[in-house]
Amino acid sequence: MTLRDFRIGWRLLLQHPAYSLVVTGGLSIGFAACFLLFGFVEFCLNYNSAVPHNDRVVMAKQRINIFPRPEWQAMAFLPLRDVALASGMVEEASIAKPIETPLRVGAELHTLNVQAVDPEFRTMFAVRTLDGDLQAALTQADGVALTVTGARKLFGDGAVLGRAIDIGGTALQVRALLRDPPANSTQLYEALVGSNSSAWSDRAKVMDQWVSGGLYLKLRPGASMPALNALLQQASDNSPISQQMGSIIAGTRNGAKVTDISLLPLRDAYFDEDLAASRAGDQYGQRSSVYSLLAGGLLILLLATINYVNLATVRTLRRQREIGIRKLLGVGAWRLTRQFLSEAVLTAVLAAGAGLLLAWLLLPVFSDLVNRPLGGMFTLRACVLALVFSVLVGVCAGAYPAWLAHHALPGPALAGRGNSETVGGLWVRRVLTVLQFASAMALSATAMAVGWQTWFATHASPGFDPDHLLVLALSSYGQSNPLNTAFVEQLRRVPQVEGVATISEAVGRDVSKSINRIRGGNGTDVPMESKYVSANWFALHGLHAEFGEAFDPRRDGDGSEEQEVKKAMVNAAGALALGYATPQEAVGHMLKSDYRIIGIAPDVRFQGVRNPSRAVIYFVRPASVLTIRTRLGLDAAYDAIGPLWRSHFPNDIMELKTQESVLAERYVGDARLIRILTATSAIAVALAGFGIYVLSAYSVQRRRREIVMRKLHGAGRSDIALMMAREFSVLVCTGALLGLPLAWLAIQRYLASYVEHAPLVAWTLAAALGMALLVALLATARHTLTALRMSPALALRD
Repeated sequence: MTLRDFRIGWRLLLQHPAYSLVVTGGLSIGFAACFLLFGFVEFCLNYNSAVPHNDRVVMAKQRINIFPRPEWQAMAFLPLRDVALASGMVEEASIAKPIETPLRVGAELHTLNVQAVDPEFRTMFAVRTLDGDLQAALTQADGVALTVTGARKLFGDGAVLGRAIDIGGTALQVRALLRDPPANSTQLYEALVGSNSSAWSDRAKVMDQWVSGGLYLKLRPGASMPALNALLQQASDNSPISQQMGSIIAGTRNGAKVTDISLLPLRDAYFDEDLAASRAGDQYGQRSSVYSLLAGGLLILLLATINYVNLATVRTLRRQREIGIRKLLGVGAWRLTRQFLSEAVLTAVLAAGAGLLLAWLLLPVFSDLVNRPLGGMFTLRACVLALVFSVLVGVCAGAYPAWLAHHALPGPALAGRGNSETVGGLWVRRVLTVLQFASAMALSATAMAVGWQTWFATHASPGFDPDHLLVLALSSYGQSNPLNTAFVEQLRRVPQVEGVATISEAVGRDVSKSINRIRGGNGTDVPMESKYVSANWFALHGLHAEFGEAFDPRRDGDGSEEQEVKKAMVNAAGALALGYATPQEAVGHMLKSDYRIIGIAPDVRFQGVRNPSRAVIYFVRPASVLTIRTRLGLDAAYDAIGPLWRSHFPNDIMELKTQESVLAERYVGDARLIRILTATSAIAVALAGFGIYVLSAYSVQRRRREIVMRKLHGAGRSDIALMMAREFSVLVCTGALLGLPLAWLAIQRYLASYVEHAPLVAWTLAAALGMALLVALLATARHTLTALRMSPALALRD
């Protein structure tokens, strides 16, 4: 391929702008989708790749079995660091304990990811210092190091070294400026302080009480990870907390340890199945899903390339006379083949450039879709590799049109008899079109079903009217702290605040959970989820007892005072779990020796529509989550409550949310899945539309003599239109027979995670078929009109 070949190809593209737009547009969509998906795959597969010796750097994970929901977490008891260092199997060790206290700069509070680490953290994670002294920041009690992002949040673009920061009343000085850690790292941070920092005031308490945090160990060459794992497990079993909690777990889970400890190479942390199954699972991935996206990116590009091959094939067949004349003039077969390959490569490179631009514009949206920060994927190296890859795609895409040009015979081409391909080639392109529509309908039906179910779930009543309710979590001073009590009492007197109630966890959240073992009517202990509420919680939400009576703030107080007989409420599932024949029968019965069931609570969807109603028991006790009834908007409520909050909790940031937004948080993952499926199905539909557009163009060209002969024998315009519609509707319906059953299986698998389903989900299959038929109609309309207007004289003369 020479420069002259590319110049000829460029002139041909300019001479036919509509053809060029269709060709480059379809390919650019495929390249853009491929680049974005490949960038996400590279992000996942290279997780923690910036950590030196990431095969020897291991992280400890633990599962505490006394919790109501034992699950693996990316943390471990911090004193295990010293146990690992004393074993002789570890070169370096570091902890990473989050400090959740907001930072104050002047009068402003800021939330930053602050980690208390050991000085060895610097070398273990290859922390890059841009300015200042990181060693001083991690060893001096008043030192702190900020990343570029953290410094920008606190100080803008100004100088940061030597600036003062306040954390919970402790003054720190910025002693180092750091490069941001790679986004695909397990241990992220915006600020670092040393493990002996004065900002970590409870360090001694944390170590004495065996509190958990991030624990990272760098093994010596040849050290046995299983041997170290066994040593840490033994130390955990002998720890004070395990000794204290051993009696609890002995009565609940026979043979289980209080805590399970496991070591995991840092390079494998992102794909760890245990961590992916935890509540923090959205931070991790699955290899199968990543490789599926890799295959999906290649498939999308393949479909786009097939469309180009189809369109280029039709154009090559139309250029048979040009090819015949050039061969008669002495142009060699290789020279002609090279010309067609050059045109394909030029088109592919232009489409790749447009695809890169489109991918760059869509990157923020795509990052939000996959919930990963992918801002660093567009490097010079990545762009160069993409353009080189497009050359390879161009060569492969131009091979078949070049082969047709190479084998075209001058005589038949000049006589107009060489403008059709073989029957086998035509059937291959029909099959590819069927597969395109099958995938488009499968994705579209699934996307609509997921969207319909998510809409149903988000609009399902939680058991009360969430309108005009706000949720506010109190600070971590303790649930019954007098400061919290004073704040609640003054909040009730704020104008336009109609009422305030407390609960241990907001409806819609599932972070904090308490399980009590309640002695049932048949004498057995029943584990029940406990909710601690204020006596006015049911009244504030407009709820009434189904049987018996609800709590009354006038006689039940706030639960802090001692009563001879305390009161409790259970829901219907709880009453049945306790062994009563009907919920009504449980009213008035005693639980243990000091609690009496005063009423049956109405069902509240704490778990949404994913899980069945669970057994729940309510106690009147102090709690730390406020539910505020007010007709003020969120911004106005901030303005009204903010001064009161700052006067009581000057070092905490107020996070006020509407109850509706808290309920919607349960389905954030579903909403993200909807956007991903919608974008993917839109691409698939667009590619299918391109494919059938090309096929209809070739069909009209191939059958033009048949069309005019039908006209000469009396066929009307409706007959010709019906003939064209019949040909392509068969392809679409065949695609439906392949794609819609797969969509139904995917929909049923998705709905299996819900106990309540949206009605009439099957309509999504019919809608996907109708949409495919509409796309096919629009894509073939232009060439159908061409067939209707075709002049018999001109067609027979060709």
